[in-house]
Amino acid sequence: MQSKIRLFRLLSTLLWAFFLWTSGGVAWALVDLNSASETQLRTVKGIGHTRAQAILTWRAHNGAFHSAADLRKVKGFGEKTIAKVGPHLSIQGQPLMRAPKQGPMAAHP
Repeated sequence: MQSKIRLFRLLSTLLWAFFLWTSGGVAWALVDLNSASETQLRTVKGIGHTRAQAILTWRAHNGAFHSAADLRKVKGFGEKTIAKVGPHLSIQGQPLMRAPKQGPMAAHP
């Protein structure tokens, strides 16, 4: 019985390690621009205190976000930043933008 428990623990640990290794930087859930708190916004890699506050300030002055175009109006959010954080954000449950598909890796000479 002890060997079965050890085997189960080992397999569980290996499965968990594989999951962590393959998920590298993938968000667990989309963060909604119109309802997220500063803390929730900061869970997105690329959004720190300053950018989270800018989103909250824009939302307080202008109302709800409707598209990625609205996020471009927020100070600190240019095309590169939006491309980075956009796949992890949503508006009313809809992704702000899709994550870019990664093509096959280039062959090394």
